[in-house]
Amino acid sequence: MSTEREPRVSSASSGLLASPDASSPNLDDFPALVRADLETRIRRDKLDTWFKHLTLASLNDKEVVFAVPSGFVRDFLTRNHLAELRRAVQNVGGHARAVRLIVNPMRPTDGDAARRASVEAVLDKITEEAPPLTSYEAEQRRTGEKRSEPSRAPENFIKPTSLNPAYTFESYVVGVCNRLSHAAALAIGENPGRAYNPFFIHGGVGLGKTHLLQAICHAVHRRHPGKQVAYLSCEEFTNQFINAVQGGKLDAFRERYRSVDVLVVDDVQFLANKDRTQDEFFHTFNALYNSHRQVVMSSDCAPFEIPTLEERLVSRFKWGLVTQLEAPCYETRYAIVQRKAKARNVEIPDEVARYIAETIDTNVRELEGAVVKLLGVATLTGRQISVPVAQEVLSSVPRPRPRRVTLDCVMNVIAREFSLSPRDITGKSRVSHISLTRQLGMYLSRHHTDHSLEEIGRFFGNRDHTTVIYGLTKIKKRMQEDRNFQAVVERLGQRMLAAQQQMS
Repeated sequence: MSTEREPRVSSASSGLLASPDASSPNLDDFPALVRADLETRIRRDKLDTWFKHLTLASLNDKEVVFAVPSGFVRDFLTRNHLAELRRAVQNVGGHARAVRLIVNPMRPTDGDAARRASVEAVLDKITEEAPPLTSYEAEQRRTGEKRSEPSRAPENFIKPTSLNPAYTFESYVVGVCNRLSHAAALAIGENPGRAYNPFFIHGGVGLGKTHLLQAICHAVHRRHPGKQVAYLSCEEFTNQFINAVQGGKLDAFRERYRSVDVLVVDDVQFLANKDRTQDEFFHTFNALYNSHRQVVMSSDCAPFEIPTLEERLVSRFKWGLVTQLEAPCYETRYAIVQRKAKARNVEIPDEVARYIAETIDTNVRELEGAVVKLLGVATLTGRQISVPVAQEVLSSVPRPRPRRVTLDCVMNVIAREFSLSPRDITGKSRVSHISLTRQLGMYLSRHHTDHSLEEIGRFFGNRDHTTVIYGLTKIKKRMQEDRNFQAVVERLGQRMLAAQQQMS
């Protein structure tokens, strides 16, 4: 039996287009244009999940071949979004083409190499999108003198001493959960205002948002000492705005924040239900963006999830790059434990670091707290750092009780994600993608609800507990073999927790 050999994924520089079509768009722009067209018809969360790593493999007058990172993503897009892809390709390319999907796995790389690759990709983007040089920058480049650009205001709004000295890029542990955010932040620290402007980071408590924001400030101060940087929380911005209005100093407030080179605002979800502050922030944002100055923001949720946030702000926050920090994976947690211990000049045995990383899987802040307490107990009692000591310490560390979701919430999330009805999922169909969705629902129910195997089986179509166990095993094995599938499962779990929290 003969099989069709899938084409090797190559870059645009290798000559993807064998027969150039004069009406075709530039190859480098094609995936971005297709994604922009899809944004008009597909929800943003689904777009980020399924189309995030869609790349162009080949393009000619009759066919477009896109590469995706796994067979799971390929199968889902083929079943549910192939028509939208064809439509987007036609809209972008000017005429209809066949669309085919192939698998080009994204292989994980070691820390330093991955960081360099990510940063190089970001810096390439910076070079392409850089705005024209200012007159001062042009003069500096012509003369070769490395002088600091004169400040436009009498003071820097952020002094290095007002930042946490530990919150630098050098101390930030990079993993799968935060690599894109770290690479973009590093690029902004090198060249503020030239790429990913604005830059919006969102994620749960203790995942490293503030660390990245302050690392950007440190980098700008070190590389561009003449630039004005304003770093503050959204609550501080609101309070200063109110005080300025009440004290008749609104012009001074506006001059202060609309003349900076870099504005970094933490916890912008505080804008919710504050109409006048939103209006002021809107005009401040416009003033900075239009003059090619950098705006960086963080929030505990995506822009569109901030309650009562004006649509015009949501739209502007999405103009640049929006990234999400997720809970660190085991490898990242292990590296964080080792890094936190070394920062205190202490070596933690590998088995102890592994135990802490396996036990605490929520966020970086809790990991750091566990390390600090372990080192403190060992020092005060004169005991060697060991697994028994770590067990004793962690048993007394208060752990947040995980929020539990309902079976109905699980059903709603997976039905919406995979474009199926609850009747399809609980029915008797054994079509592969329906069976996989059903098994995924069972897996999520087992890990995010308090229900027994029997209760889960009854909910998913009166199936017995052995069927549930089989489904759990299948999903677990696939997660181990397919990192992209694992990421989808984790995102669905986070989405269910968020949905349940909104309902409660």
